[in-house]
Amino acid sequence: MAKKKTLFLDLNGIGPTVMASATLLRGLLGIEDGAQPPNLLRGSATIRTLYAHLQDFNQRLSYVRDWRDAFCRSPELDVTICDMNNLVHLGTCMLRVRTYDLIVVSHVAAGDDMSLINRIAPFLAKRSCPIVVFLGNEYDLLDQKLEFCRAVKAEFLCSQLPIAAAEYLYGELDGTQILATPHALNPSVYSPLPGAQRDIDVGFVGDIYWPFVGDRERTDLIAYFERHGEERGVRCDIRGGRSSRMPRDEWAAFLNRCRTLIGAESGTYYLNERGALLDRARTYNLKQNQNASFEEVFEKFFAGVPRGVSGKSISSRHFEAIGTKTCQVLIEGGYNGILKANEHYIPVRADLSDIDEAIRALRDQTHCREIAQRAYDLAMSGHTYDHRVADIVARVL
Repeated sequence: MAKKKTLFLDLNGIGPTVMASATLLRGLLGIEDGAQPPNLLRGSATIRTLYAHLQDFNQRLSYVRDWRDAFCRSPELDVTICDMNNLVHLGTCMLRVRTYDLIVVSHVAAGDDMSLINRIAPFLAKRSCPIVVFLGNEYDLLDQKLEFCRAVKAEFLCSQLPIAAAEYLYGELDGTQILATPHALNPSVYSPLPGAQRDIDVGFVGDIYWPFVGDRERTDLIAYFERHGEERGVRCDIRGGRSSRMPRDEWAAFLNRCRTLIGAESGTYYLNERGALLDRARTYNLKQNQNASFEEVFEKFFAGVPRGVSGKSISSRHFEAIGTKTCQVLIEGGYNGILKANEHYIPVRADLSDIDEAIRALRDQTHCREIAQRAYDLAMSGHTYDHRVADIVARVL
Protein backbone atom coordinates (compact mmCIF):
# COMPACT_ATOMS: atom_id res chain seq x y z
CA MET A 1 0.00 0.00 0.00
CA ALA A 2 1.31 3.45 -0.93
CA LYS A 3 2.45 5.64 1.93
CA LYS A 4 0.29 8.63 2.79
CA LYS A 5 1.81 11.91 1.67
CA THR A 6 2.16 13.94 4.87
CA LEU A 7 3.11 17.56 5.50
CA PHE A 8 4.66 18.14 8.94
CA LEU A 9 4.66 21.84 9.83
CA ASP A 10 7.57 22.64 12.13
CA LEU A 11 9.03 25.89 13.49
CA ASN A 12 12.75 26.17 14.21
CA GLY A 13 13.00 29.33 16.30
CA ILE A 14 11.05 32.59 16.36
CA GLY A 15 11.77 36.10 15.11
CA PRO A 16 12.59 38.09 11.97
CA THR A 17 16.31 37.23 12.00
CA VAL A 18 15.58 33.51 12.26
CA MET A 19 13.09 33.82 9.40
CA ALA A 20 15.53 35.80 7.24
CA SER A 21 18.26 33.21 7.82
CA ALA A 22 15.99 30.27 7.07
CA THR A 23 14.50 31.89 3.96
CA LEU A 24 17.62 33.42 2.40
CA LEU A 25 20.29 30.93 3.36
CA ARG A 26 18.38 27.66 3.56
CA GLY A 27 15.52 28.41 1.17
CA LEU A 28 17.19 30.37 -1.62
CA LEU A 29 20.82 29.27 -1.35
CA GLY A 30 20.47 25.76 0.07
CA ILE A 31 23.05 26.37 2.79
CA GLU A 32 23.02 23.86 5.64
CA ASP A 33 23.23 24.30 9.40
CA GLY A 34 26.65 25.09 10.80
CA ALA A 35 28.01 26.58 7.60
CA GLN A 36 30.34 29.59 7.79
CA PRO A 37 29.98 32.69 5.61
CA PRO A 38 32.30 33.00 2.61
CA ASN A 39 35.59 34.77 3.34
CA LEU A 40 34.60 37.80 1.27
CA LEU A 41 31.46 38.35 3.37
CA ARG A 42 32.77 37.68 6.87
CA GLY A 43 33.36 41.35 7.47
CA SER A 44 29.62 42.00 7.42
CA ALA A 45 27.99 41.79 10.85
CA THR A 46 24.62 41.18 9.18
CA ILE A 47 25.93 38.20 7.22
CA ARG A 48 27.64 36.74 10.28
CA THR A 49 24.39 37.06 12.23
CA LEU A 50 22.39 35.31 9.51
CA TYR A 51 24.85 32.41 9.39
CA ALA A 52 24.89 32.18 13.18
CA HIS A 53 21.16 31.49 13.04
CA LEU A 54 21.69 28.37 10.94
CA GLN A 55 21.15 26.08 13.92
CA ASP A 56 18.61 23.86 15.61
CA PHE A 57 16.85 26.11 18.11
CA ASN A 58 14.83 23.18 19.42
CA GLN A 59 17.78 20.99 20.36
CA ARG A 60 17.08 21.52 24.07
CA LEU A 61 13.41 20.64 23.63
CA SER A 62 13.89 16.93 23.12
CA TYR A 63 10.21 16.10 22.69
CA VAL A 64 10.03 18.35 19.61
CA ARG A 65 12.57 16.21 17.79
CA ASP A 66 11.19 12.99 19.25
CA TRP A 67 7.66 13.57 17.90
CA ARG A 68 9.00 14.67 14.51
CA ASP A 69 11.32 11.68 14.24
CA ALA A 70 8.50 9.29 15.12
CA PHE A 71 6.28 10.68 12.36
CA CYS A 72 9.16 10.33 9.91
CA ARG A 73 9.71 6.71 11.00
CA SER A 74 6.07 5.74 10.52
CA PRO A 75 5.91 3.00 7.86
CA GLU A 76 2.57 4.39 6.69
CA LEU A 77 3.65 7.97 6.06
CA ASP A 78 5.80 9.75 3.48
CA VAL A 79 6.69 12.87 5.46
CA THR A 80 7.80 16.28 4.22
CA ILE A 81 9.18 18.47 7.03
CA CYS A 82 8.53 22.17 6.54
CA ASP A 83 10.20 24.72 8.80
CA MET A 84 7.71 27.54 8.45
CA ASN A 85 10.50 30.12 8.87
CA ASN A 86 11.75 29.06 5.44
CA LEU A 87 9.24 31.06 3.44
CA VAL A 88 10.46 29.61 0.16
CA HIS A 89 9.66 26.06 1.21
CA LEU A 90 6.53 27.12 3.08
CA GLY A 91 5.18 28.83 -0.03
CA THR A 92 5.84 25.74 -2.12
CA CYS A 93 4.06 23.53 0.40
CA MET A 94 1.04 25.84 0.57
CA LEU A 95 0.73 25.83 -3.20
CA ARG A 96 0.62 22.03 -3.02
CA VAL A 97 -1.66 21.90 0.03
CA ARG A 98 -4.35 19.91 -1.82
CA THR A 99 -1.88 17.16 -2.74
CA TYR A 100 -1.32 15.93 0.82
CA ASP A 101 -3.13 13.03 2.48
CA LEU A 102 -2.42 14.35 5.98
CA ILE A 103 -1.17 17.59 7.54
CA VAL A 104 0.37 17.68 11.01
CA VAL A 105 0.90 20.94 12.93
CA SER A 106 3.66 20.40 15.50
CA HIS A 107 3.80 21.63 19.11
CA VAL A 108 6.21 24.43 18.18
CA ALA A 109 4.27 25.50 15.09
CA ALA A 110 1.28 26.20 17.36
CA GLY A 111 3.14 27.04 20.54
CA ASP A 112 4.69 30.25 21.83
CA ASP A 113 3.92 32.36 18.76
CA MET A 114 0.83 31.91 16.58
CA SER A 115 1.55 34.76 14.15
CA LEU A 116 3.07 32.67 11.34
CA ILE A 117 0.70 29.72 11.51
CA ASN A 118 -2.23 32.16 11.53
CA ARG A 119 -1.01 33.72 8.29
CA ILE A 120 -1.22 30.42 6.45
CA ALA A 121 -4.57 29.41 7.96
CA PRO A 122 -6.46 30.40 4.77
CA PHE A 123 -4.24 28.06 2.73
CA LEU A 124 -4.63 25.21 5.23
CA ALA A 125 -8.40 25.69 5.13
CA LYS A 126 -8.29 24.77 1.41
CA ARG A 127 -6.70 21.35 2.02
CA SER A 128 -8.52 18.18 1.00
CA CYS A 129 -7.21 16.00 3.83
CA PRO A 130 -7.42 15.75 7.63
CA ILE A 131 -5.30 18.10 9.72
CA VAL A 132 -3.93 17.10 13.12
CA VAL A 133 -3.03 20.00 15.42
CA PHE A 134 -0.67 19.57 18.37
CA LEU A 135 -0.68 22.47 20.82
CA GLY A 136 2.45 23.50 22.68
CA ASN A 137 2.21 25.39 25.99
CA GLU A 138 -1.47 24.63 26.02
CA TYR A 139 -2.54 27.32 28.50
CA ASP A 140 -0.78 30.14 26.66
CA LEU A 141 -2.46 32.07 23.82
CA LEU A 142 -5.45 29.77 24.21
CA ASP A 143 -7.89 32.09 22.45
CA GLN A 144 -5.58 32.34 19.43
CA LYS A 145 -5.13 28.58 19.30
CA LEU A 146 -8.85 27.93 19.46
CA GLU A 147 -9.44 30.50 16.74
CA PHE A 148 -6.81 28.85 14.53
CA CYS A 149 -8.49 25.47 14.93
CA ARG A 150 -11.79 27.05 13.94
CA ALA A 151 -10.26 28.84 10.97
CA VAL A 152 -8.81 25.66 9.50
CA LYS A 153 -11.74 23.47 10.64
CA ALA A 154 -9.29 21.13 12.35
CA GLU A 155 -10.54 17.56 12.41
CA PHE A 156 -8.20 16.51 15.24
CA LEU A 157 -6.58 18.29 18.18
CA CYS A 158 -3.89 16.44 20.14
CA SER A 159 -3.46 17.34 23.80
CA GLN A 160 -0.88 16.17 26.33
CA LEU A 161 -3.36 16.91 29.12
CA PRO A 162 -5.57 14.32 30.79
CA ILE A 163 -8.62 13.93 28.58
CA ALA A 164 -10.99 15.57 31.09
CA ALA A 165 -8.86 18.72 31.13
CA ALA A 166 -8.48 18.74 27.35
CA GLU A 167 -12.22 18.43 26.81
CA TYR A 168 -12.81 21.22 29.33
CA LEU A 169 -10.45 23.58 27.47
CA TYR A 170 -11.25 22.63 23.88
CA GLY A 171 -14.72 21.11 24.01
CA GLU A 172 -16.28 24.20 22.42
CA LEU A 173 -14.60 23.37 19.09
CA ASP A 174 -17.39 21.95 16.93
CA GLY A 175 -16.30 19.18 14.59
CA THR A 176 -12.90 18.76 16.22
CA GLN A 177 -12.08 15.43 17.84
CA ILE A 178 -9.79 15.71 20.85
CA LEU A 179 -7.13 13.03 21.12
CA ALA A 180 -5.28 12.31 24.36
CA THR A 181 -1.64 12.21 23.26
CA PRO A 182 0.72 12.58 26.21
CA HIS A 183 4.42 12.64 25.57
CA ALA A 184 6.25 9.33 25.44
CA LEU A 185 9.65 7.64 25.20
CA ASN A 186 12.18 7.77 22.39
CA PRO A 187 14.26 4.67 23.18
CA SER A 188 16.70 5.40 20.37
CA VAL A 189 18.01 8.35 22.42
CA TYR A 190 17.00 7.54 26.00
CA SER A 191 18.29 4.09 26.89
CA PRO A 192 20.41 2.60 29.68
CA LEU A 193 24.13 2.64 28.99
CA PRO A 194 25.83 -0.68 29.77
CA GLY A 195 28.15 -0.26 32.74
CA ALA A 196 26.94 3.27 33.49
CA GLN A 197 28.46 4.66 36.69
CA ARG A 198 25.53 5.98 38.71
CA ASP A 199 27.59 8.42 40.77
CA ILE A 200 24.67 10.81 41.48
CA ASP A 201 22.09 9.69 44.03
CA VAL A 202 19.58 12.46 43.26
CA GLY A 203 19.65 14.54 40.09
CA PHE A 204 17.64 17.37 38.60
CA VAL A 205 18.10 19.60 35.56
CA GLY A 206 15.36 21.97 34.46
CA ASP A 207 13.47 25.22 34.82
CA ILE A 208 12.19 26.46 38.15
CA TYR A 209 8.49 27.14 37.68
CA TRP A 210 7.24 30.71 37.92
CA PRO A 211 4.91 31.60 40.81
CA PHE A 212 1.96 32.05 38.43
CA VAL A 213 1.62 28.26 38.09
CA GLY A 214 -0.16 28.38 41.45
CA ASP A 215 1.81 25.84 43.48
CA ARG A 216 5.42 25.33 44.52
CA GLU A 217 5.37 21.58 45.22
CA ARG A 218 8.08 20.75 42.69
CA THR A 219 10.14 23.79 43.69
CA ASP A 220 10.01 22.77 47.35
CA LEU A 221 11.18 19.25 46.52
CA ILE A 222 14.11 20.60 44.51
CA ALA A 223 14.99 23.09 47.26
CA TYR A 224 14.91 20.37 49.92
CA PHE A 225 17.59 18.30 48.22
CA GLU A 226 19.62 21.41 47.39
CA ARG A 227 19.68 22.41 51.05
CA HIS A 228 19.68 19.08 52.85
CA GLY A 229 21.01 16.47 50.45
CA GLU A 230 24.57 16.58 51.73
CA GLU A 231 23.60 16.40 55.39
CA ARG A 232 21.31 13.45 54.61
CA GLY A 233 24.22 11.63 53.00
CA VAL A 234 22.73 11.89 49.51
CA ARG A 235 24.96 12.85 46.57
CA CYS A 236 23.03 15.48 44.64
CA ASP A 237 23.50 17.27 41.32
CA ILE A 238 20.75 19.91 41.16
CA ARG A 239 20.75 22.39 38.28
CA GLY A 240 17.73 24.66 38.18
CA GLY A 241 17.09 27.39 35.62
CA ARG A 242 16.63 27.84 31.89
CA SER A 243 20.39 28.11 31.27
CA SER A 244 20.84 24.57 32.56
CA ARG A 245 18.86 22.97 29.72
CA MET A 246 20.84 20.37 27.75
CA PRO A 247 20.75 18.99 24.21
CA ARG A 248 19.14 15.59 24.29
CA ASP A 249 22.33 13.51 23.98
CA GLU A 250 23.89 15.36 26.94
CA TRP A 251 20.67 14.99 28.89
CA ALA A 252 20.58 11.25 28.23
CA ALA A 253 24.18 10.98 29.44
CA PHE A 254 23.31 12.90 32.61
CA LEU A 255 20.35 10.63 33.31
CA ASN A 256 22.63 7.61 33.02
CA ARG A 257 24.71 9.06 35.85
CA CYS A 258 21.71 9.38 38.19
CA ARG A 259 20.31 6.67 40.43
CA THR A 260 17.19 8.76 40.96
CA LEU A 261 15.66 11.90 39.46
CA ILE A 262 13.30 14.22 41.33
CA GLY A 263 10.28 15.94 39.85
CA ALA A 264 6.52 16.33 39.66
CA GLU A 265 3.71 16.55 37.15
CA SER A 266 3.89 19.51 34.78
CA GLY A 267 1.16 22.11 34.53
CA THR A 268 -1.27 23.71 36.94
CA TYR A 269 -4.11 22.76 39.26
CA TYR A 270 -5.96 25.93 38.26
CA LEU A 271 -7.68 25.66 34.88
CA ASN A 272 -10.50 27.76 36.30
CA GLU A 273 -12.45 29.83 33.75
CA ARG A 274 -10.94 27.73 30.95
CA GLY A 275 -7.48 29.00 31.74
CA ALA A 276 -8.43 32.66 32.18
CA LEU A 277 -7.39 32.71 35.85
CA LEU A 278 -3.96 31.33 35.00
CA ASP A 279 -3.64 33.81 32.15
CA ARG A 280 -4.25 36.74 34.49
CA ALA A 281 -1.66 35.42 36.93
CA ARG A 282 0.84 34.86 34.11
CA THR A 283 0.36 38.35 32.71
CA TYR A 284 0.94 39.88 36.12
CA ASN A 285 3.96 37.71 36.93
CA LEU A 286 5.72 37.93 33.56
CA LYS A 287 4.82 41.41 32.38
CA GLN A 288 4.12 43.48 35.48
CA ASN A 289 6.10 42.01 38.35
CA GLN A 290 8.69 39.39 37.51
CA ASN A 291 10.18 39.69 41.00
CA ALA A 292 6.93 38.86 42.77
CA SER A 293 7.22 36.13 45.39
CA PHE A 294 5.16 32.98 45.25
CA GLU A 295 3.21 34.14 48.30
CA GLU A 296 2.36 37.46 46.68
CA VAL A 297 1.13 35.91 43.43
CA PHE A 298 -0.80 33.18 45.24
CA GLU A 299 -2.52 35.66 47.54
CA LYS A 300 -3.42 37.92 44.63
CA PHE A 301 -4.87 35.26 42.32
CA PHE A 302 -5.36 31.86 43.92
CA ALA A 303 -6.03 32.26 47.67
CA GLY A 304 -9.51 31.01 48.49
CA VAL A 305 -10.16 29.88 44.91
CA PRO A 306 -11.29 26.25 44.64
CA ARG A 307 -9.19 24.23 42.23
CA GLY A 308 -11.10 23.62 39.03
CA VAL A 309 -10.28 20.98 36.45
CA SER A 310 -6.62 20.06 36.98
CA GLY A 311 -4.16 20.50 34.16
CA LYS A 312 -1.43 18.48 35.88
CA SER A 313 0.04 15.95 33.48
CA ILE A 314 2.90 13.60 32.74
CA SER A 315 5.76 15.19 30.79
CA SER A 316 8.43 14.08 28.37
CA ARG A 317 11.00 14.39 31.16
CA HIS A 318 9.37 11.51 33.02
CA PHE A 319 9.68 9.21 30.01
CA GLU A 320 13.26 10.26 29.35
CA ALA A 321 14.25 9.13 32.84
CA ILE A 322 12.28 5.93 32.37
CA GLY A 323 14.15 5.18 29.15
CA THR A 324 17.51 5.30 30.92
CA LYS A 325 16.16 3.16 33.79
CA THR A 326 16.59 6.04 36.20
CA CYS A 327 14.27 5.66 39.19
CA GLN A 328 12.14 8.74 39.85
CA VAL A 329 11.20 10.37 43.15
CA LEU A 330 8.06 12.33 42.31
CA ILE A 331 5.38 14.39 43.99
CA GLU A 332 2.44 11.99 44.11
CA GLY A 333 -0.08 12.64 41.36
CA GLY A 334 -2.18 11.26 38.51
CA TYR A 335 0.40 11.26 35.67
CA ASN A 336 -2.35 10.79 33.06
CA GLY A 337 -3.22 7.43 34.62
CA ILE A 338 0.06 6.00 33.29
CA LEU A 339 2.46 6.00 36.26
CA LYS A 340 1.43 4.54 39.60
CA ALA A 341 3.00 5.43 42.94
CA ASN A 342 5.28 2.78 44.48
CA GLU A 343 5.06 0.78 41.27
CA HIS A 344 6.65 3.13 38.72
CA TYR A 345 8.07 5.85 40.98
CA ILE A 346 8.88 6.62 44.61
CA PRO A 347 6.11 8.99 45.80
CA VAL A 348 6.46 12.05 48.01
CA ARG A 349 3.50 13.95 49.45
CA ALA A 350 3.07 17.51 48.25
CA ASP A 351 3.90 18.88 51.71
CA LEU A 352 7.03 16.67 51.91
CA SER A 353 5.79 15.24 55.20
CA ASP A 354 7.03 11.78 54.20
CA ILE A 355 10.40 12.88 52.80
CA ASP A 356 12.26 10.65 55.29
CA GLU A 357 10.42 7.61 53.95
CA ALA A 358 11.25 8.62 50.38
CA ILE A 359 14.95 9.02 51.23
CA ARG A 360 15.01 5.57 52.81
CA ALA A 361 13.44 4.17 49.64
CA LEU A 362 15.87 5.91 47.28
CA ARG A 363 18.83 4.63 49.31
CA ASP A 364 17.68 1.06 48.64
CA GLN A 365 19.39 0.40 45.32
CA THR A 366 17.61 -2.90 44.71
CA HIS A 367 14.24 -1.22 45.28
CA CYS A 368 15.16 1.61 42.89
CA ARG A 369 16.25 -0.82 40.19
CA GLU A 370 12.99 -2.75 40.49
CA ILE A 371 10.89 0.41 40.18
CA ALA A 372 12.94 1.64 37.22
CA GLN A 373 12.59 -1.71 35.47
CA ARG A 374 8.79 -1.80 35.92
CA ALA A 375 8.51 1.74 34.54
CA TYR A 376 10.78 0.84 31.61
CA ASP A 377 8.76 -2.29 30.77
CA LEU A 378 5.56 -0.24 30.87
CA ALA A 379 6.92 2.41 28.52
CA MET A 380 8.35 -0.06 26.03
CA SER A 381 5.09 -2.02 25.94
CA GLY A 382 2.93 0.86 24.80
CA HIS A 383 4.27 4.33 25.53
CA THR A 384 6.95 5.11 22.96
CA TYR A 385 6.55 7.88 20.41
CA ASP A 386 6.21 5.21 17.73
CA HIS A 387 3.23 3.82 19.66
CA ARG A 388 1.70 7.30 19.88
CA VAL A 389 2.10 8.03 16.17
CA ALA A 390 0.78 4.59 15.15
CA ASP A 391 -2.31 5.23 17.27
CA ILE A 392 -2.83 8.68 15.72
CA VAL A 393 -2.46 7.33 12.18
CA ALA A 394 -4.90 4.52 12.89
CA ARG A 395 -7.51 6.97 14.20
CA VAL A 396 -7.01 9.68 11.61
CA LEU A 397 -6.54 7.88 8.29
